[in-house]
Amino acid sequence: MGIFDGCLLASDVDGTLIENDVIHPRVLEKIRYFTDEGGIFALSTGRSLGAVSAVLEKVEGIGPSVVCNGCMIYDYAQKKILFQITESQMVKDLVSYIYQNLPQVGIELHCEEKVLVLRRNAEIADHERYERLDSADITLEEALKLKWNKALLAVENATDIDVFLSLAKPEQDFLPAHTTAFIDGRARHYCELLPKGINKAVSTQKLCELLNIKKGGFFAIGDYYNDEEMVLAADVGAITKNAPEDLRQKADYISETVENGAVADFIDYLETVVQTR
Repeated sequence: MGIFDGCLLASDVDGTLIENDVIHPRVLEKIRYFTDEGGIFALSTGRSLGAVSAVLEKVEGIGPSVVCNGCMIYDYAQKKILFQITESQMVKDLVSYIYQNLPQVGIELHCEEKVLVLRRNAEIADHERYERLDSADITLEEALKLKWNKALLAVENATDIDVFLSLAKPEQDFLPAHTTAFIDGRARHYCELLPKGINKAVSTQKLCELLNIKKGGFFAIGDYYNDEEMVLAADVGAITKNAPEDLRQKADYISETVENGAVADFIDYLETVVQTR
């Protein structure tokens, strides 16, 4: 019987588990230790179903995971969708407006395993390279006939994201979320349009139910605002040392940076927590 039996550790990917396609060697060692001791290690990421190949190649035994910022739970071992929600007509209407009126904005659509590009720009090109996305171009007419799990808007300047965030209205059934990735030495900023009421916290808690995680056994770590609800919902939640200060103040534990093995550091801390209960 392992010390992490009945426990789930959900980790954000970019800026927490991996950076520029690199995972700290000690992180791999500690994840193996966590799973050997009975725990389930899961991803909880804004990346879509087909965008985690770099992680799957490096980390063995990843359990059912949350992708698309909570819009899907996928079992990589069984190659099976356990839960998903798709975008509303309101999102499609907004994307149509942006496509027709804001030509500088790159637009990606994520539909289960497919990544479709409605409009390319330099930021979309870098995003696809960074996440190793195998994408296809699509017309607006074709896109509107499909079910989307996530729409991603890519712009060059972080201040442009504020324009999209201001679009959120109480009567709408979606929320824009500001997400980031650090690519080629520069922070990249995206706006993801997500169904209202769905986030990493909601879906990781649903994952806990599906996996029968024991009371007190849900742990989570992240580094940015789209991780906040998940970290607060966890029984023990961690934020990386280089995360925004207001997030660090809310966490149970402040871990090392991704470059210094954030997830490994958190697992060391969790070991002391469970052994003193």
